[in-house]
Amino acid sequence: MSRIGFRFFVLFLASLTIIMTFLIFIWTYRKTVRINLYDSSRNTANIGNPMPVGQPMPVLQVLQTLNREQLSQIYHNYVNNVQISCKKVVRRGNKFDGGWNVCEDPPYRMKTPCNIYSFGINYDWSFDDAVATAYGCHVHSYDPSMTRVSDHDRRSNIHFHKTGLNSSDNSNIKGWRIRTLSSILKENNHTQATIDLLKIDIEASEWFAFPEMLQSGSLKNVKQFCFELHIKLGHDPEPDIDKYLRGLELLRDFYNAGFRIFHTNKNMIPKYKSMFGMERTGCHEIYMVRSDTRTFG
Repeated sequence: MSRIGFRFFVLFLASLTIIMTFLIFIWTYRKTVRINLYDSSRNTANIGNPMPVGQPMPVLQVLQTLNREQLSQIYHNYVNNVQISCKKVVRRGNKFDGGWNVCEDPPYRMKTPCNIYSFGINYDWSFDDAVATAYGCHVHSYDPSMTRVSDHDRRSNIHFHKTGLNSSDNSNIKGWRIRTLSSILKENNHTQATIDLLKIDIEASEWFAFPEMLQSGSLKNVKQFCFELHIKLGHDPEPDIDKYLRGLELLRDFYNAGFRIFHTNKNMIPKYKSMFGMERTGCHEIYMVRSDTRTFG
């Protein structure tokens, strides 16, 4: 072999070694991320894959090291995948906006006497009327924005309260009466009562109400929990890192409180083109059940 040929051969081997070392590093890094991404579960789900049934939220310390695009992908994967099976999902109320789904599997099936809380009515009574009729539960309906009505009993088992849900007990700048969930349960003597279903659709005020609900322990007796979560409103830009982290932290806290997603639905009214190229929506309907029904006897 000539001297020039030998030099090219050595150069080729060196380049091949560098490429192989780089590929091994990438493979090792991805494997490490897959193993450590989720708290207390040694599984192989990575950032880009759907969440397997029962998947816990990614570890917060890991999330804080990720960029905006990665957080966006994890958030939208999480809210678009179920974590627990419900064989009998029934739509109550309107088929589209205004109606909500209920899990009627035996551990969660509602039987009288039962209690349902519905926050956010906007003059659409279809869900509240439907569940009151179907299950015979007492339904407590809340909405401070309905100016044409005051506190009243719509039916013998539907009780309307002109009160809003938030993080503290006060009156807001519009003069609306605002209370926390823990205060509302106390007012109705339901602090220790089983809440068979809690529905919350309060147009982004959930970002204030949810942390208080978790901190106060007012979700401890809730069997089914359905809500809208708004990660983006109107013409707001792509959610920033802090917003995605807040959303993922909330979902992690719900998971740790025992709730599992049995159904999820994209509300495509606030759809938008993500800065990362795909069409997404800023609002999801998320349906959860408490995984350990032994809590309720």
